[in-house]
Amino acid sequence: MSFFKPRNILILLVITAFAFSSILPGYANTLEDQIYKSQGKLSVIEQNLQSRGKQLEEYQSEEKRIAGELHKLENSLAKLRQEINQLEKDIESTEKEIEIAENELIEAQKQIELKDELLKRRLRAIYEQGDSGYLEVLFHASTFAEFLTRLNDLKIIAENDLKLLEQAYQERLALEEKKQQLEDEKARLLGLKVERLERKEELNSQLAEKEKLIEELQDSIQATEKAIRELEQEASKIEQLIKQLQEEMRRQTAHLVPSGKLLWPLAEYGTSWITSGYGYRTDPITRKQGAFHGAIDIGIPRTRWPASSNYNGNPVYIRAAENGVVSYAGINGSLTYGYGRLVIIDHGIGPDGKGLATVYAHAHTLLVSPGQEVAKGQNIAIVGSTGSSTGPHLHFEVRVNGERQNPMNFF
Repeated sequence: MSFFKPRNILILLVITAFAFSSILPGYANTLEDQIYKSQGKLSVIEQNLQSRGKQLEEYQSEEKRIAGELHKLENSLAKLRQEINQLEKDIESTEKEIEIAENELIEAQKQIELKDELLKRRLRAIYEQGDSGYLEVLFHASTFAEFLTRLNDLKIIAENDLKLLEQAYQERLALEEKKQQLEDEKARLLGLKVERLERKEELNSQLAEKEKLIEELQDSIQATEKAIRELEQEASKIEQLIKQLQEEMRRQTAHLVPSGKLLWPLAEYGTSWITSGYGYRTDPITRKQGAFHGAIDIGIPRTRWPASSNYNGNPVYIRAAENGVVSYAGINGSLTYGYGRLVIIDHGIGPDGKGLATVYAHAHTLLVSPGQEVAKGQNIAIVGSTGSSTGPHLHFEVRVNGERQNPMNFF
């Protein structure tokens, strides 16, 4: 996972701003530093806005995705409800058919019992009367033709009685089979209804879960949108403050216009005396590699350092690199990042609209005070080794709108 996420960048900017404020505590009262700090706050807010904006997009995208799933679930539920309604109608229709079949079975059973009783009576009569009954019917015929007719009729009656009884039994069997089929169909429909109801319950559960997610996302979206509005309002206030501070600084330094070319701060010791350049290096105090050095260090002989045991009485003067107003002159007592005694000079706004300032650190003695206007080349301090320093040297910075730049580009 990459460290450089909006949240981590935000933390890094806050830490950086805190570290810088601890480096230059006295500088906090200058207009330039107020502008720098306000720009830092604005940068933090913009990073936070970017992070919030991305978060909002993710929330909205997730809301859209879940809304799509909700739509599908609702369609599935609607279809399922239709199927359940149709099954209930089919079950009701089948139950009616079963009721009809049961009534038909009752009626068929009655017919069987009736015909069976009729056949029993006929058989009982024949048994009780014997053949004389038939013979009496037959011999009472007046003609032979009538005799044959009566004989055939008796035969037909007996056969028909038996057929009717068999037919009644077959009808009852058919009705019983039909009823069983209807019962099986009802059981099948009830099984389908149970399945659909279980599926409906499952979909309702999913629907409730999605609706809860949508509600939570909408709450998050509203909270994020509120945070974005508040950040935008804060950014607007800070932008207005920066404009006011810049305008005030322009007013105070209106008579100062940087020439664009700075004077080397040590008249006697040139570029060959640079002990540490601008950029990354091994920290001389902590010995950590990769430490950023936002200045150039110009060393001097120890015999020219007033605090040295073999000091020759001839100090090295630090001179102003450009016309300006002293915005800070004092001492920083930090043991780790201490600048020691330092001077900060504001040189006004250049033609490019950017503010220029220079920083002179680790001085032995200060020769100017805050608010004092100085001329280019004027002595402002004596080189020393105060603060976090390993020997006598000048730590020289150039800042444009509060940001450190490579001093070698300005001489």
